[in-house]
Amino acid sequence: MEQAKNSVVWQPEGYALVTLTGKQTFMSMDALAKECEDMAEKLSAQGKPLLGLVDFTQDPGFDAGTNKAVLKALEEIKYDRIALFGENIALAEVTKAVVAALGKDDRTKVFKTRDEALAWLLMKDPVHGYGG
Repeated sequence: MEQAKNSVVWQPEGYALVTLTGKQTFMSMDALAKECEDMAEKLSAQGKPLLGLVDFTQDPGFDAGTNKAVLKALEEIKYDRIALFGENIALAEVTKAVVAALGKDDRTKVFKTRDEALAWLLMKDPVHGYGG
C-alpha cells in the first residue's frame, strides 16, 4: 500500500485544497492537520475565512488512528466551511458521523464529486459574505 503523500495548497479562488494520497496513519493526518492549522491562523490574522476542499479520491481509507487524528483536527482548527469529496462510501459515512458528533455538520459536508463540493464550498453566504 502506498504511503501517504498529502498536500495543502492555497487556491486563488480563496480556499485551501487538501489532497489525501495513499494509506493514511495517525502521524500523516496529524502532520497534515498542523499544516492546515498554520494556514488557518494566518488567514484568521488577515480577517479571511478558512474554506477547505478535501480530496480523498486517492485515499484507500481510514483506520482508528486516522479517525482519531481527523477528530482532533476538526475540533481544533477554526474553519468556516470544509467540503470533502470522494467515491469511498465507507469513508464518507464515517466522516459524516464524526462531523455530526462534533456538531459541525452545518459547515462540513461530504460530496461524491469535486464539482458538487466546490459549488457548496464557494456558495454565496449572505451572513459571512464569502463565495462567488
